[in-house]
Amino acid sequence: MIVNAFERYSDDMTIAQITELIQNAIDSVADHGGGAVRVQAKPGEYVVNGLRLRSNITFEVCEGITLKSSGDENTFVQRPGPFEFKAAHTPICAFIHTEGCHDVTICGEGAIDGNYRLFIPEEQEDPTHLSFFKYPRPMLCYFEDCRNVRIEGITLKNTPFWTVHLVGCRDTTVSGVTIDNDMAMPNTDGIDIDRCSNTLIENCHISGGDDGVCLKCTEETERYGNCVNVHVRNCEIHSTSAAIKFGSSSFADFENCLFEDLTIRKTNRALGLQLRDGGSVRNIVFKNISLATKDAGPRWWGAGEPIYITLIPRTDSGDVSKGMIENLVFENVSGDVENGIIVYAQHPEQVRNIAMRNVRLTIHHDVTKPLAFDMRPCPEYKRDHLVDCGIYLKTNIETNGTSVMCQNVTTSIVR
Repeated sequence: MIVNAFERYSDDMTIAQITELIQNAIDSVADHGGGAVRVQAKPGEYVVNGLRLRSNITFEVCEGITLKSSGDENTFVQRPGPFEFKAAHTPICAFIHTEGCHDVTICGEGAIDGNYRLFIPEEQEDPTHLSFFKYPRPMLCYFEDCRNVRIEGITLKNTPFWTVHLVGCRDTTVSGVTIDNDMAMPNTDGIDIDRCSNTLIENCHISGGDDGVCLKCTEETERYGNCVNVHVRNCEIHSTSAAIKFGSSSFADFENCLFEDLTIRKTNRALGLQLRDGGSVRNIVFKNISLATKDAGPRWWGAGEPIYITLIPRTDSGDVSKGMIENLVFENVSGDVENGIIVYAQHPEQVRNIAMRNVRLTIHHDVTKPLAFDMRPCPEYKRDHLVDCGIYLKTNIETNGTSVMCQNVTTSIVR
């Protein structure tokens, strides 16, 4: 079954009427067993309110069409709080919301636009780090407790908050997608993988002001367990934060992940493990990665680190004593960067079996500035100022021993 949602579209329709056309088409196709809902009309922007996808739906935004969010949160599906932390009693919402569904696809050669400028002041004091009205803001696409989700070929852009948030989902594929957000807009993560299993991200171009691909285990989603079996390949990522990140929400474990054949550019931090809440990371491989980092300044987390491995408490009362970082491989990683590698843990026994093979980094360092590793989030704002170094190991972590094993690793500092 294939339905064009805009078959009865006319130029004099209101936002609510346009939204009703699309939502009615989705509901009708779902009620008849599923099929494709196309948004096909003359090229242009079409402003709509919040949408809700259902099982067995392929939602296709055709070439030349941009679905632009109205920004009216009252029309978005609201998920009650808490959000990220059990103590944070704030609801969240998304322009496109999908929950408890299976076999759902978003695709097409068109675009979905989050209309982020509605959520920031027109006058900005710092054009490199935009201010905003509130936290959190609407996500662009939210999937919770879904199976067999596919996002293919489409452009997702101008989100006011996280672009794609996957929560407790199984068997998800994101392929050939362009994510294009303002590099100065905070919290515009590309893809957040929150306690999911079997996630494939491939052939994507991701650009934004926050983490490109971020693996999370938020506290309030504990019913979904660990975050496991993530594969990211053949992607290009630009980020004013971290291109690839584990954490900082790390209330459970991350296991069995592969990141390969990646190009990372215009990035404040390239490959980051930012464990703050007691969870562990195990069996992770990074290979065939070309990267370039540039310190974006103190308003952004990060300081130009190419590889950043940290396990420390978020707060003074935090307990990360059961957390582990073990069985990591960094192989064939090269690039021009503005900082060295850091491995930093509360206790040395928490870091085990990290292998670095064929890692070649050229560190471009302004001699008028000290090298600094950014430890946030932590009890106090902290950038550790250090002497020049290519690899910095904290808390008696061993190199070429049981903790960090280096083979053909070269770091050179250029002033």
